[in-house]
Amino acid sequence: MTLRSMLSFSTARGLAALVALAVAGACTGSLRAEAPAQAAGDADTLRSPFGDFLAARHAERTNDAARAAELFTSILTHSPDNPALMRQATNQLLATGRVAEAAAVAARYMKHEPESVLAGLTLAMAELAARKTGAAEERLAKLPMRGLGSYFIPLTLSWTKFARGNVDGALETLAPLAKLRGGQPFVDYHSALMLDLANQNERAAEHFEKLSADGFSGYVRFVEAAGGFWERGGETAKARDIYSEYLKRRPDATPIEIAAARLGADGGKAARTVNDAYQGAAEALYNIATLLNQENVSDIAMMVLQLSLHLRPDFDPARVLRGDILAGMGRDVDAIAAYDRVSRTGPLGWPARLRAAQLLDRIGKGPVAYARLRDMAAERPERSDALVTLGDLLRYQKRYAEAVEAYDAAFKRIGELQPRYWSLLYARGIALERSKKWDRAEADFLKALEFEPNQALVLNYLGYSWVEKGRHLDRALGMIEKAVRLRPSDGFIIDSLGWAHYQLKNFTRAVTFLERAVELTPQDPTINDHLGDAFWRVGRYYEARFQWSRALSLGPEPGEAPKIEKKLADGLPGAGVKREAAGSGRGRSGG
Repeated sequence: MTLRSMLSFSTARGLAALVALAVAGACTGSLRAEAPAQAAGDADTLRSPFGDFLAARHAERTNDAARAAELFTSILTHSPDNPALMRQATNQLLATGRVAEAAAVAARYMKHEPESVLAGLTLAMAELAARKTGAAEERLAKLPMRGLGSYFIPLTLSWTKFARGNVDGALETLAPLAKLRGGQPFVDYHSALMLDLANQNERAAEHFEKLSADGFSGYVRFVEAAGGFWERGGETAKARDIYSEYLKRRPDATPIEIAAARLGADGGKAARTVNDAYQGAAEALYNIATLLNQENVSDIAMMVLQLSLHLRPDFDPARVLRGDILAGMGRDVDAIAAYDRVSRTGPLGWPARLRAAQLLDRIGKGPVAYARLRDMAAERPERSDALVTLGDLLRYQKRYAEAVEAYDAAFKRIGELQPRYWSLLYARGIALERSKKWDRAEADFLKALEFEPNQALVLNYLGYSWVEKGRHLDRALGMIEKAVRLRPSDGFIIDSLGWAHYQLKNFTRAVTFLERAVELTPQDPTINDHLGDAFWRVGRYYEARFQWSRALSLGPEPGEAPKIEKKLADGLPGAGVKREAAGSGRGRSGG
């Protein structure tokens, strides 16, 4: 069972209930428009509770939690005893980080729904933040251990008990989580954190060893905590091995990269992951939010994350995750603000700044993004990632010559190339090819394939480029056929195969592949143009003109449009269909 399926109240069901309540309220007068008339020109002219409800629904759908919170709160003044409205107001206030206000509404809601896990959790975490640990423990203990409660309650209640000095009780409370899917690593992780804080190092080490044996389940936080624990215990070799092994799998894990560099320079200077029970509870909520976000339950993840930040306002991992969720919702401006709140000197400051630059470019502020990245590159001359990101953004904007400059500067910093740089070679190769520097581009593609011979994108790009240039046609065909085997549903790669056959004058076979490519990627002008050419060569003239017309309607590259218009007017010169031997294997020798 996924976390999404464990939600006690589905989004669809919740929205349907609210619509019904709103309509019923409008009919019975429970949502009365009692506000006085507004002055002419006022933005709130003709505003009513029912209109506010519809606007709130729209705000929810567009992930505008701040607006939704404002509207649901306003509606509650007209219908103060409506449980569904209380629930929605609680959720939206929580999603915007207005935890104290959310807790006040949640307290009213729980009079109607005393077993609501999210409302109860909101109240309990507000109490815990106020250091009312007894009240928080009592409230959490009353909530049902089902649905999401089976995750929320063991993690938060255990830390609440720990805050009151009950270490063994806290560990016992965590135990049921081990029975749930994916729960055991979190039992070991939080048990280790608690025992570390309690200075029971031998018992803490047992749990960290279990996490290590499981490869830390891929979680960077687990690796940070375990490595830091062994650093502080003087076992630097063990910590170094942990960091090294993880970086082999995730070379872009900046926090682990920083930990490894610190260890090499200074020895055991690692701080604890959490310093008290309140930070431990914030860590638990952050872990749950991470899981929810991975399950695409981003709305609930955001609410839980705001509770984490309420307990620990300077919690950088939660700030980064908040930015990630907002970016996924399309709230790019808010996401940039979240990333910019991350401490610049902390281990997550650098990757947060890179993500913010990418979003700045996405919202049309390219010059600001590029300036930020150039400043970052100057700030950290030993790092290449700011220059790589700059090159990528310039390449996406078709500023290929500038992209090449950025990539070249990045390669100078990298030094000796390793197989993991195949994708960077591929990216620079594209920028070089588009900059008409083919010899260098070809060398990059070939080097990328030397590192990763089964990368379909590289096989396709190089093979297609050779076909376009009329070079190494047999080898190019074989490379593209291999790419198709690796990615049989990629319309662009199948287009390359069809176009290779076209260049080899295997027109009938070209039509077969190009028709399939258009089926898979119908909105691409180049693929439609290619199919038009192939149709013409096999004598399907009306269909050829249809495809060329379609290619024009899809917005081809500026330089291509006149060529297509000329074909529409005059057709294609030269010979048509070539008879092919049945089962011909031409071109396969290069595969």
